[in-house]
Amino acid sequence: MQIMVRIAKSGVGGLALCSVLYALCFLFVFAYGCSPRVAAKLKADTGTIKKIAAMPFENFTADEHAHEKIRKLVITELLIRGIEVTEPGEVTRLLKELKIKSVGSLKMSEIQDIGKALDVKTVMMGSVESFGISRGISVTYPEVTIHLRLIDTPSGNIIWSVRHTTGGPDFWTRHFGSEGPSLSEAAGKVVRESISSLF
Repeated sequence: MQIMVRIAKSGVGGLALCSVLYALCFLFVFAYGCSPRVAAKLKADTGTIKKIAAMPFENFTADEHAHEKIRKLVITELLIRGIEVTEPGEVTRLLKELKIKSVGSLKMSEIQDIGKALDVKTVMMGSVESFGISRGISVTYPEVTIHLRLIDTPSGNIIWSVRHTTGGPDFWTRHFGSEGPSLSEAAGKVVRESISSLF
């Protein structure tokens, strides 16, 4: 409080300083809030990961296809980074053979069986927590939240986990009502930044 009073008493220079401090605080909060939250960093060198099987994602949103859209984006992002990805149809076929109905509650033995059958040492599991257009008082904005996990199939341990969200309307949309990114653009950005925390 004393600091603010002193700035106010210092006149125009104080107002300029106050504006700079506000801008710096805003940028810090903005940058921190939009960064992917990595729960567990990969212990092994990511360079050793050559192939990943992407399991069907769980969907906790009103969009019945959200999990499929995000899974396709994740697979594309992995391929762009030179990672071989098991064909999704092969994964689906194996899950049916093993009579696995929910990938969200896989047992360690089932993860190990999947790894052996698909010849992969890591599987990607994930969920979509929000996927749609949210409405504020005077603006609309896309909101996408995903949670990805990489599991070591021989041990069944989670070796990397990230939760990332768009975090609401950006500065320009919030203050000037300008058109922000589309839902597909926001989804692509969230996936890209999440995978960037791994590779």
